[in-house]
Amino acid sequence: MEHNNDTFLSDWLADKISDDQLKQLVSNEDFVAFQKLKNALSNYTVSKPDMEQSFAKIQHKIESKKTKKQPKILHLWKYVTVAASLLLFFGLYQTFYFSNKVATDFGSTESITLNDNSKVTLNAKSELSYPNFFLWNRSLKLEGEAFFEVQKGSKFTVETSLGKITVLGTKFNATSFDDFFEVVCYEGKVKVENKDKTTILTQGETVRVYQNSYSNHPQKNAQKPEWILGESSFKNVPIRYVLDKFEMQFNIKVDYPKTIENIKFTGSFSNKNMDTAIKTICIPLHLKYVINKQTISLSE
Repeated sequence: MEHNNDTFLSDWLADKISDDQLKQLVSNEDFVAFQKLKNALSNYTVSKPDMEQSFAKIQHKIESKKTKKQPKILHLWKYVTVAASLLLFFGLYQTFYFSNKVATDFGSTESITLNDNSKVTLNAKSELSYPNFFLWNRSLKLEGEAFFEVQKGSKFTVETSLGKITVLGTKFNATSFDDFFEVVCYEGKVKVENKDKTTILTQGETVRVYQNSYSNHPQKNAQKPEWILGESSFKNVPIRYVLDKFEMQFNIKVDYPKTIENIKFTGSFSNKNMDTAIKTICIPLHLKYVINKQTISLSE
């Protein structure tokens, strides 16, 4: 049988032949190379695997993953806390949010009885808003004009863009549009706040604010404003505000020269008949008027 160097090497590495026998079978150069290889292999050892230790490591990894995937448990008290918070928010929202609104159109009025039995009558082109739980928060917002008959109880507040009115139990009329603000007290006491001024009104007193002027004057003895009975009444009021009220009642535009807008008017006009009303305004002031469909033009 013919042997090659690979066969001699494997037999020598397996100690089947001695060094001397290998030297006789291979050249000196090959023997030196084989000796270096044997020395290198003798320094390399492969340790036997520790099966128990490896199994323990695998089990530890499996248990760690199970622990991480444990579902979070939300305790019952957390649900109760969330529900209570929602109820509190809903209650505050219903108490303080002005979710109820009542508005009137041209030439119309409307009466509202509130939860505390207070009554509000809105004049034409006016809007009133108030919260659902009005008994716990007697606050209202007004745009336009309204007459209030307030039942006694906690603080009753009417907010407008031009001032705030605060009472406990009283009757008063409030007007707030453009830059004209007026409060008339018919019964009890009324506190009126406008910017940095505060005025306490008693029965028969009026406070009026317009064009940066502030006046407080007595009002004729009456139980309620005349517009409740169908007539708009004015005392020393600039004509432009009178004509604004006229437009709200009859849904018609009034054009007039700027030179007359601050002429003071004292008197009244009927809310039932437009022709009679415009005559009542123009004749005392020596003004002329022409009615053209949806417009009335005034001139001196």
